Amino acid sequence: MATKRDYYEILGVSREASDAEIKKSYRRLARSHHPDANPGDHEAEDRFKELTEAYEVLSNPEARRAYDTYGHQVPRGAGAAGYPGGGDPFGGFQDIFEAFFGDRSFGGSFFGASTAQGPSRGSDAEVDVEVSLREAAFGADREVNVQVVRNCGVCDGVGGTESHVCPTCSGAGSVRTVRESILGQMVTTQACSTCGGRGRVIDVVCDNCRGSGKISEVEARRLRVPEGIESGMRLRISGGGHAGDPGAAPGDLYVRINVKEDQELMRDGEDLIHRMRISFVDAALGAEVDVPTLEGPKQVRVDAGTQPGATLTLRGDGMPRLRRRGRGDLKVLVDVMVPTRLTAEQRELLERFESTSGEETYNGGGGSFFDRLRGVFR
Repeated sequence: MATKRDYYEILGVSREASDAEIKKSYRRLARSHHPDANPGDHEAEDRFKELTEAYEVLSNPEARRAYDTYGHQVPRGAGAAGYPGGGDPFGGFQDIFEAFFGDRSFGGSFFGASTAQGPSRGSDAEVDVEVSLREAAFGADREVNVQVVRNCGVCDGVGGTESHVCPTCSGAGSVRTVRESILGQMVTTQACSTCGGRGRVIDVVCDNCRGSGKISEVEARRLRVPEGIESGMRLRISGGGHAGDPGAAPGDLYVRINVKEDQELMRDGEDLIHRMRISFVDAALGAEVDVPTLEGPKQVRVDAGTQPGATLTLRGDGMPRLRRRGRGDLKVLVDVMVPTRLTAEQRELLERFESTSGEETYNGGGGSFFDRLRGVFR
């Protein structure tokens, strides 16, 4: 068996330390090693237990005198209440935490104790909604059907049309149990087994919900899809989720937005991208082409000599910025189509063109390129 450490050493104080010094040291160390501040750290939990045991002994005058005299080996009957082995080991373990950390800090699962809780809030519900790119851009009103659990309207969620207050929990829905352990007085609160946490005992079961107090139904909800929303974002409708316990608030409804892919426009954040395919002749000579936008086709000038992969930017023709003013850009990526099936005449013309071309033709040779091109295809 491991040797227990000296309580004064654990708290980092001398044997002559005053009550105020002991309390101050414990409070400082307990906060840094508290389970809430170190989730999943078992060493911190053990250290926290050790600190609290040491404080419980040294903060009790009689227990401290017994410890100073006998150390950890206190003879039975020699230890006063508040010392391990004599009476209440820690003299109200939970009260210590309530004084230092508030009544929530000792209500978790660390020592299996819990504080009394009110009726539980309902769980959240979630539904998916698919919208087009243009609906995501300009917003849309949509109606969604959601399967939710509601409190029975016939029995108001009790589960019975006739009932009486539970004699075990007196209507609280939970019972509190106090037990002694090596770590002190443990207080556990759990749902009442007599009434199942309802607080009332059913005399006549409700036919509508068959005693469950809950019914499942489909509700229609109207919502507004905001301008500029992106795929994967969620909208929250407060109170649109499942019903909670009687007297508790319902959960929320989360609507996940899925934006369908558009055949002509691809989204890149606030910008849109369009792949524009033009012939190599239009790329060489220049042309007026129609580009699809969110508002409809828009004519764009492709300059002569435009190269494959060039990008034309239409400022302000992208997606509206979510909850902000302005819009992104529409970027037109030029994809020059090279012929793959040529007739004999077409091949001959291209060969004639190539024979009259030089390096300057491809490196900005100016008007001579067009003069030669017109000559070839005359």
